[in-house]
Amino acid sequence: MPSIRLPFTRKKHLPPNATEIVLSSPGVAGTAPQPPLTLDDPRLRAFLGVTFDVLYDWNIPTGAIYFSERLDHILGLPAGGFPRTLEGWLESMHPDDHERVGDALWKSVTTRAPFRCEYRLRHGDGTYRVVEDQGLVMAAEDGTPTSMIGAVRDITGEREAQLAAREATELHRVLFRLPSPAAQVAKDGSYIDADATALAFFERTAEEMLAANVRDDFPEEVVAAMSGEPGSDAIVELDVTCHVRGKAKSLLLSVIPAELGDERSWFLLGADITGQRAMQDELARSERALRRQTRILDERNTALKVLLEQREQDRRELEERIVQNVEQLIEPTLDRVSRALRHQPERLEVEAVRVNLREIVGPFAQRIAGANGMNRALTRREVEVANLVRLGNTSDEIAAALHISRASVAFHRGNIRRKLGLPKRGPSLGTHLAAMGRE
Repeated sequence: MPSIRLPFTRKKHLPPNATEIVLSSPGVAGTAPQPPLTLDDPRLRAFLGVTFDVLYDWNIPTGAIYFSERLDHILGLPAGGFPRTLEGWLESMHPDDHERVGDALWKSVTTRAPFRCEYRLRHGDGTYRVVEDQGLVMAAEDGTPTSMIGAVRDITGEREAQLAAREATELHRVLFRLPSPAAQVAKDGSYIDADATALAFFERTAEEMLAANVRDDFPEEVVAAMSGEPGSDAIVELDVTCHVRGKAKSLLLSVIPAELGDERSWFLLGADITGQRAMQDELARSERALRRQTRILDERNTALKVLLEQREQDRRELEERIVQNVEQLIEPTLDRVSRALRHQPERLEVEAVRVNLREIVGPFAQRIAGANGMNRALTRREVEVANLVRLGNTSDEIAAALHISRASVAFHRGNIRRKLGLPKRGPSLGTHLAAMGRE
């Protein structure tokens, strides 16, 4: 695929020296031919200056390009600030345009077809200007291309206007498909277009709508929202009331600026809230009824609060009965079994059952699980070891009761101390756990 730099790589096809570039006219029958017309000729420069902003003359063999100083001004550069070489021209072009423009330029050089292309040149502030470039390849007597003369026109404004028009068209298409009143309004307030929902809202035909004006339908705040500076794209949101054939109608209105060709226009997109507003008015008129309902609800909430408090009291009484039953019915039985097994290792199991049962009906398990606010819960095995340590059992007794090794008991004791925030050489673990159980 050829690129913009190919003319340099193919210099062998070009003459070593460029001939003078001239445009000559043979004249008309019976008259002498007109003198050659060069790019420096004021007649040619005056003619091209009417249509184009910048004139140029590119010496194909050397790569040097003459640009008129107008190009520097367009790009916000000091006089002579734009490079006058093909490489400099390339560096100033938007990278995404290189291949496309290069292909067109090489085709023009090799076929002598007119060159015409649009591309972007970097402005002094870092932005890009869109230009239209038209050139004509000149050749020596043997047909070898020697130069290109042409002109460049800044079309940034035109392309921005075209883009704004496309955006306005797309916005029109989207807004007019919504099930909401939508209208397009010109700078003088006249309607350009309105959808069927807007016609129904204002109870008009299309002809009547186009003959009306925004000032006839909306309050002054809408007209003020349409007086924004050109180029401003701020959307204004308003809550307005319109009077349609003697009836008040309400809209949540969005005033959206757009460009229609060279003219400023606005889209008015509304949401009909007439029904909601009527409902609000009705609710306002029923304020006494609402207050009465509020009192009833307050009374019911009070009754519910009393019911919940009674339920909480019942829960506490149930817990107390459970604890009392455990102490009066179950613990005596466990005492008898413990005494019967006082010389057996199983006695520790009975004691563990007693402790675990107390934990079920008391707060000790919850306190030990969240000790010191660290929220570091003990594992099930660590809780079993902690309960037996709290009862004063030795590590050997705990190992025998839980059927684990003494080293495992030591490991669990260390984890318990760490989770409870006790130093290795601090208070006795058994003493600390016993104190927690008494809290």
